[in-house]
Amino acid sequence: SKGGPHSENWDVYEVQNPRSTASTSEDGIYKKGRECGAQAINFGQVPSPKLCSWMVAQTPECGDYFMFSKAHPEWACRCCSPNGGQDNGLSAPVWNVYKLFTERPKVVDPLPTAPPVPHASAGLPIASDPRPSWLEREDDLVIDARNPPGHGGILILQAVLADARADWGKGGLRPHWLRAILATNRDHARRHGHVMVLRSQPTQPQLTKWQWRNCFMKDFEKCVKENERENFNWEKHLMMRDYMLSSQKFTHILMLDADAALVNKDHDTLRQIAAIMDEKGKDVFLTDEDWLEHGTGRINGGLMFNKVTPFTVNLYQDTFDAHLKGSARLQNWRIGVPDMECSSNEQICLNDLWTGRGKEWFAPKAMMASGLIYNRGAERGGEKYIDDPSVEVMHWMGGSKASAGRALCDGPRDFTGEGPKGYGCKQK
Repeated sequence: SKGGPHSENWDVYEVQNPRSTASTSEDGIYKKGRECGAQAINFGQVPSPKLCSWMVAQTPECGDYFMFSKAHPEWACRCCSPNGGQDNGLSAPVWNVYKLFTERPKVVDPLPTAPPVPHASAGLPIASDPRPSWLEREDDLVIDARNPPGHGGILILQAVLADARADWGKGGLRPHWLRAILATNRDHARRHGHVMVLRSQPTQPQLTKWQWRNCFMKDFEKCVKENERENFNWEKHLMMRDYMLSSQKFTHILMLDADAALVNKDHDTLRQIAAIMDEKGKDVFLTDEDWLEHGTGRINGGLMFNKVTPFTVNLYQDTFDAHLKGSARLQNWRIGVPDMECSSNEQICLNDLWTGRGKEWFAPKAMMASGLIYNRGAERGGEKYIDDPSVEVMHWMGGSKASAGRALCDGPRDFTGEGPKGYGCKQK
């Protein structure tokens, strides 16, 4: 390359070796018996490299390579990180690194959305006054009992979303158990000067990108139905995020499942909890499932009570954003968590924050209280404790829902504050 004669018509070039000398075989294998050097996303069990390649091609967070084990597809389809994640992986005889053999889409279509639920709030105890402008999305006010009226105070949120099984009613006909619970909570808010808001219209799009991808972008209605329960639970975190940022500047916000009721009407339960939180220096109040044999220390997401602080404002933005990210894992959480996955169940996410990967940042700001007092499950005979003066919240989960109307309306105490002919107790 040196010492040649001078020529104006010739140039000498140095051969540039590619970053990797490995080639791709006819079956798409880039490296046999290897893992990715750096993994980006775990897609879960996928039956074949072909489907794995398709899923990776739809995912911008992935590079152009993925690892897959034909011998053990249950070990999941996993894409390599961009910018070299396919190289320098560990030796693993049953894994292969593949190069994408599916063309990446040039344009990513927006997520499909469902049409609005018609008359979503029909049959709910909505206030007759003009709808306040501060309400978020298509939410409805049940009662604003703040005295004096105006900003601040405690907000009670409940999501009553129309599900595929019509557990919450259909066509404006609401089940007795639901009406009794909502009326009981409305009476509690009235007695103690709180605000109560309901959300009956699911936020669109309901599906996340990763959920739609996992459905292979086919059969939208089926995909929505398969993910409905989890997405309706995540709607609670979105509601919290919405009202944490409200112009009303609420001091505290309770997110309560629509099958749970504040049953100790003589106690201002929420201000009592707020005082406990202040005493302990906590921003988040959660309850466990200690009414169950092995439930002690396990969070039940049916009750989340929060003091509105910079920490909780960031927290619910983080949890919902992590849900949107799925297995891509949200990086650099606002509350300080470096990265964590919150893909499917929001209750698992809370437990991971409490005792798992997020513990260092979450636990110092949160407290766990006994579900026997503040979130008592009504199943397995738990309902008999509804008159126990130590019980503040009763939660009719799963198959126990049907008994809520009888428990709240037919006993010696008037939980709804309206008697047998009121909204909650009258038979329709």
